[in-house]
Amino acid sequence: MRLLWVLAAMAFVAVFGTATGQAGLEAGFHVGIILPGPGAEGDALSAAVARAAAQGAEMANDEFGFNAEMLEYEFSAEAVVAAGPEAVVAAAQTLLDEHGVYGIVGGFDAAEAEALAGWAEEAGVPFINVGASADVLRNEQCRPSLFHVEPSATMYLDAMAGWYVRSGLRDWYVLLTDDDESSAQLSRLDRTLEERHFAANVAGSTVVGPDTDWDDVASRIARSRADLVVLFMSAEDQLAAVHELDARGASAMVTGYPYQEAQTRDFYRAWRAAAPTLGTGYRISAWEATLDAYGARELNARYRAMYGEPMDTSAWAVYQGVKILYEAAFFGGTADPGAVMAYLTDAQSVFDVWKGIGTSFRPWDRQLRQPLYLVKIDQTAEAAFTLATLVGELPAIYMPGTEVAERLDQLGELAAASRCGR
Repeated sequence: MRLLWVLAAMAFVAVFGTATGQAGLEAGFHVGIILPGPGAEGDALSAAVARAAAQGAEMANDEFGFNAEMLEYEFSAEAVVAAGPEAVVAAAQTLLDEHGVYGIVGGFDAAEAEALAGWAEEAGVPFINVGASADVLRNEQCRPSLFHVEPSATMYLDAMAGWYVRSGLRDWYVLLTDDDESSAQLSRLDRTLEERHFAANVAGSTVVGPDTDWDDVASRIARSRADLVVLFMSAEDQLAAVHELDARGASAMVTGYPYQEAQTRDFYRAWRAAAPTLGTGYRISAWEATLDAYGARELNARYRAMYGEPMDTSAWAVYQGVKILYEAAFFGGTADPGAVMAYLTDAQSVFDVWKGIGTSFRPWDRQLRQPLYLVKIDQTAEAAFTLATLVGELPAIYMPGTEVAERLDQLGELAAASRCGR
C-alpha cells in the first residue's frame, strides 16, 4: 500500500515538476518532532494521545523518507519525547544543533506551545503547533514563526454552535473549571451564539471543582431548561461530570470541549461507560478514522494496517505537520527556514490534508483553515473502529460563488477580530 502512495506522489511531481532549487535539498533535509510523554501512571487518555502521536510521527518519517529516497533525496523526521516548557525547548535546540532541522512539529498543551513559539522566533525556525488549541496562541501570543495545524478553540466552538443550533438546541448551560482557558472558551462561546446564531444563548454557567454539590448543579440545569450542557474542562473532568449528571437523571444532551485526549477512541469508550444514557451523543473532532473520502480512506487504511487501530487526531495532526513542512521545502526548492516560512504564508500555497478541500494558513494568525467533523458514539459497538462514526462535516453550509478560503473562514476568528500583532 505504501508503494501505491509513493507512486501517486511521484506522478504528482511528474505533472507539477520537481523542486525548483534542487541544490538546497541535495545534502538532505530534516524536520524535528517533539512528542508528548505518556502522562502520569494510570492516565490512559494522555497515554493514548502519546501513542497515536508517536505512531503518526513514525508513519510520516517512513512514508516521506521513502518518497524522498525514490526521488533521490534524503529526508527524515527526527522524533524525541519531552514534557514541560523547559524540556521541549531544550529538545528543540538539540534537534537544531544535532540534526540541522529546518522546522519543528509539536506543542501538546498551551504552555509547551508558547515556549516552543518563543524558541522558534529566536531561532528563526518555523514551529507547527499540532496539539494546543488555546485562542491566546493565535492572538496575544502569536509569533511570525508559529503555525497551527491544530484547530483553534474558536474553530471548535464555531463548529459546535453551527451543528447544535441548527439541530434546534438553542439554550446552552456551561460547566467549567476555574482556569483561564475554560473562562476564555465560555466568553468566546457567548460571543459566537450572540453574533452568529439567532435566538441561541448561554442559559447559565457554573464553575465546578472537587467540592461541587452535583445535586445543586443538576437542579440549576433543570431550572434553566437548557437543552444542551457543554463541559469546558479537561477530558478526565468531562468523564467525571457526565457521570454525575447521568446519575442524577439529567435530560439535556451533553457534550464537551474536544481536547485531543477527548478525541481518542479510549475517551469515547470511557465516555460511554461513565454515562450509559448521556454518553452516546455527539462530539466535535478534527479528524475521524471512519472518514472515507478525499484520500482519507487510504491514509486511515495505511495507519490501521501498520498499527492495528484507528487513526486518532494526534496521529493525523503530527503526520500532517510533517507533510506540510516536507512539501514546503520540496516544492519551494530549499530547506532554508526563512524560505519555508515564506512558502507557508504565501497566499498561493495550498496543502492537501485529505479533508477534501485545499487548506491554507490564514495570513493574520497563521491558523490552518480546514473542515471539522461531527462524530456519533455508538452505544453497543465493541470494535474500536466502529465505536464512533462520522455523521457530519463542518462548516455544513457553503454559499454559492464563495472562494474556498471564504467558506472555511466560517470557522475561526476573522482578520478584523484578530488580536495577533496588536
